[in-house]
Amino acid sequence: MILTAFKMLIGNKAAFIGVIFGIFLAVLLISQQSAIYLGLVSRSYRIVTNISAPNIWVIDPATQGEDLIRSMPKDYLQYVKSIPNVEWAVPVTYLLLPLTTPSGIFTVSEVYGVDDKTLVGIPNLLEGNIQDLYRNGGVILDSNSAENLLAITLPNGEKAPLKLGDALEINGHRVVVAGIAKTTPGFFPQPVVFMINSQVEQFSGTNRIQYIVAKTRENADVQAILNQINSNKNMLGLTSKQLESRISDHFLKTGILINYGISVLLGMIIGFSIAGQIFYIMTLHNLCYYALIKALGGTEAMILKMIVFQAVVVGTIGYILGTGVTLLWGFAIKGTTLTFEFPWQLLLLTGFFAVIICIFMAALSVRKIFRLDPHMLMVNT
Repeated sequence: MILTAFKMLIGNKAAFIGVIFGIFLAVLLISQQSAIYLGLVSRSYRIVTNISAPNIWVIDPATQGEDLIRSMPKDYLQYVKSIPNVEWAVPVTYLLLPLTTPSGIFTVSEVYGVDDKTLVGIPNLLEGNIQDLYRNGGVILDSNSAENLLAITLPNGEKAPLKLGDALEINGHRVVVAGIAKTTPGFFPQPVVFMINSQVEQFSGTNRIQYIVAKTRENADVQAILNQINSNKNMLGLTSKQLESRISDHFLKTGILINYGISVLLGMIIGFSIAGQIFYIMTLHNLCYYALIKALGGTEAMILKMIVFQAVVVGTIGYILGTGVTLLWGFAIKGTTLTFEFPWQLLLLTGFFAVIICIFMAALSVRKIFRLDPHMLMVNT
């Protein structure tokens, strides 16, 4: 009977392709939009991604994300250092400062200030030497800005990326590119600059900090340390995961979850309307064959297996094509400023939605067959 079901499925090639195309569109829309959404969320807490060494972050309780940061006095750093089982604690500064290139490009840069002694917070360098940060005006620039936004336009119209030794101006101060690093890009094409804190103070005129990052000793009670930090009402201690959640929750309040949720809902509607309707029409065209099977003693369980088999075949093909195109698209935009995050859990989620669509198709068709008398079907055909 499985072979018969397969022949009935591919007998009408237009309907067969139409059902697959409907599931393909649904899976593509659901998986692609979900991957974009996850990519955007991951960018919201990119400071935690870029600075991975600490396991404790201390912020002002009013700080929610990059767009809502309240600075803290430097004196708080000594308090965190004095807590037992804290191996080290260093300040991290985050400011937005104007940046100008010699070719006249003006933009606003995201400046991260790191501890002068330890340089904790510097991402992995693609080019340069981290010790060159101690040079007067030495900074590290993200690779995306160096290759695109701040690239130098040559006389022939071609663009040449910034290289080590090139000069820039940040808030009226001359700096030199001492290193190129790979960082997680933000929502806007702003240059990301790393420099030592003493230089940030010189450039900005402020000695306040936005974050304190700390590392606990091995086997230390992290929660006890956080409780001691949080006993001071002016500070909020969080683990890296907790800070990620805090920032992403703030980001989701913008309504972006609703927007992408609507996209997923549209994918489901496409699957139900296109794939479900075509599969139902294909079943109607094969009613005479199902009537014959029932007349020859075929049971409803047997017919149910045939319908489920057909739904599984088209669902599997549509799912593979949809996720395959999504992954190809993600590979194609790799290295660009576009967002894309496709964890293995998204494969399961997309597969779950594909199964729901297949169940809907099968239930719609089986219901029609089970309700009709096989003798009437034989007579009508």
